[in-house]
Amino acid sequence: MIHLTDVNKRFGEGEGSIIAVDSVSFEIGEGEIFGIIGYSGAGKSTLIRLLNGLEAPTSGKITIGKREMSTIKGNELRKARQKVSMIFQHFNLLWSRTVKDNIAFPLEIAGVKKAERERKVAELIDLVGLSGRENAFPSELSGGQKQRVGIARALANDPEVLLCDEATSALDPETTDSILDLLTDINKRLGLTIVLITHEMHVIRKICHRVAVMEAGKVVEMGDVLDVFQSPREPITKRFVSQITESVEAKQAMEHIREEFPSGTLVKLIFVGERTEQPVLASLIRKFAVDVNIVQGNISHTHGGAYGTLILQLVGDAKIVEEAIRYLNEQDVQTEVIGND
Repeated sequence: MIHLTDVNKRFGEGEGSIIAVDSVSFEIGEGEIFGIIGYSGAGKSTLIRLLNGLEAPTSGKITIGKREMSTIKGNELRKARQKVSMIFQHFNLLWSRTVKDNIAFPLEIAGVKKAERERKVAELIDLVGLSGRENAFPSELSGGQKQRVGIARALANDPEVLLCDEATSALDPETTDSILDLLTDINKRLGLTIVLITHEMHVIRKICHRVAVMEAGKVVEMGDVLDVFQSPREPITKRFVSQITESVEAKQAMEHIREEFPSGTLVKLIFVGERTEQPVLASLIRKFAVDVNIVQGNISHTHGGAYGTLILQLVGDAKIVEEAIRYLNEQDVQTEVIGND
């Protein structure tokens, strides 16, 4: 569906030039929800602008469907953009237009007749859950409702690809989840390919099938979301994963338990799939003469399955603690010693 081959984007010339996207290659399948994550300056916003032709690559090839976005221009590019829609962090609505008129705007530009426009707008308003708000102006809407208008407007021309540029960053957590649920529903109903950029791992975990991690213009790690959560390789990926697995509260709890039991060993267990439901901890306590203090634990669900983390402190004879850790690894539970006082 989407193919990027050795894509580069440089701004400026000579020593003062900036390489925003550096030799990026990957493919996104039809109907996939693909996440691109990175901190500010990683190049992810430039990359998404390359996908819809708002920026042209300095070199490399970008193909979406049968269209090579990196070479087409003029009227052909404008037609191609109708099939590659975009939603934004700050909604970009027309403040003088009502909900229905905002959604109708791209249809007007495309020359769609009034009766067909009204039919399509009514269908989209229902799809995004805004029935009853058709005649409201953006100033009368909540942040989540504004983004729903943005999504409906982006879907007006029946796109093949929906690009989401930090689409939930301006929203509170509860509203973010409702928008992510809507995007998941749209993906299932319409078979729409969605490319989503963010700096929040929660967003990736909740709806994406695969993820690419960007740093300094490069894709440094890529894979199925569950695999990346289970075994992050790069330091930046580990930082993102820790947003989910190691909360501020967990770090405070680890500091507290270190003070209370200074001779213990802190370990992090990672459970994947069916292992999240197995009584591994109970078996550990029965088999080994160690005291087990539970510091923090959670289970997250991704498209690929369940993913759980549990941080424990094991207190006891050093050799028995080593045997207990070896036993955990034998149970297909990934075990990492994160503190040994």
